[in-house]
Amino acid sequence: MNKIQTMVELRQRLQSLKTANEKTVMLLENLFSPISFKRSWVISYPTGISTAYLYYITGGLVRSVVSKSSGDYCLWIIDKGFIVPGNGFLSGTKKEELIQVLNDTEGYALNLLRADTIARNNINMYRMLLEIYEEAVVEGAGREIMLRIKNATDRYNYFLMEYPNLARKLTIEQQAQYLQIDRRYLYKIIK
Repeated sequence: MNKIQTMVELRQRLQSLKTANEKTVMLLENLFSPISFKRSWVISYPTGISTAYLYYITGGLVRSVVSKSSGDYCLWIIDKGFIVPGNGFLSGTKKEELIQVLNDTEGYALNLLRADTIARNNINMYRMLLEIYEEAVVEGAGREIMLRIKNATDRYNYFLMEYPNLARKLTIEQQAQYLQIDRRYLYKIIK
């Protein structure tokens, strides 16, 4: 996808928000900067400055992982859409989230510190950003529902039904981590 197509995609996504108006869409569109990430790059460290950015991914593959003493847990994987900062941009709450690039990825970044300054004179920008955050909460709840399906085969089938594009882009190992299913057992399910 070229830069003009991806900018059109970002514009359309902003326009699709229920709180959008043309003036604020144009303002936000001008605040987003094009970005490119190479495979294996890390977008966000648990204490990194990237918590002050909202990303819109137009193509690629990105995941969030939290490491605990009991192992690594995949919180989400996306190939397109918004990445909302998970490390407390506003609240200051910290989470041990690592955002990794799985494939070369293109998109846009919005500096939230700059947006906050501008939004003080444009309440609708706050409303649009709040809607983006709200959508992220709803998407997270959908992933949580998927992970609560006890039967691994049913969970895998739900994943295929709800996220068919993502399923095609992930390796079996990545699917197993995302679905919290042992890799060997997932191989058996797929066969």
